[in-house]
Amino acid sequence: MDLNSLFLEYSPLAGIAAFIAVAINVGKLFNVVKAGDAQTWSAGLNLLALVGLFILKVFTPDVDITGIDAQSAQFAQVAQVVIAYVMQLGISKLTHISLRGVPIVGTSQS
Repeated sequence: MDLNSLFLEYSPLAGIAAFIAVAINVGKLFNVVKAGDAQTWSAGLNLLALVGLFILKVFTPDVDITGIDAQSAQFAQVAQVVIAYVMQLGISKLTHISLRGVPIVGTSQS
């Protein structure tokens, strides 16, 4: 397999790119990735994925890269839903705290 065909095979892999984007956003949630550094992380992780693909194809040319990409896309979709749910819970808690004691909307029966 030559270098051009490897580039052509890597370029349409949107699932891996989505997985990398989700990983960067998770890194932002845990303060591993600073907001201004997201582009750098994206470039580095995409380069790492490209190198990983090259290595994988050199040593195991029969591996199904599109299958790996599809699984990465599914994982990214599930991770987005989980992150949205966790954020929703956090926002609900903050809203409850900020409204505590406000007449009508901030009253409690306990």
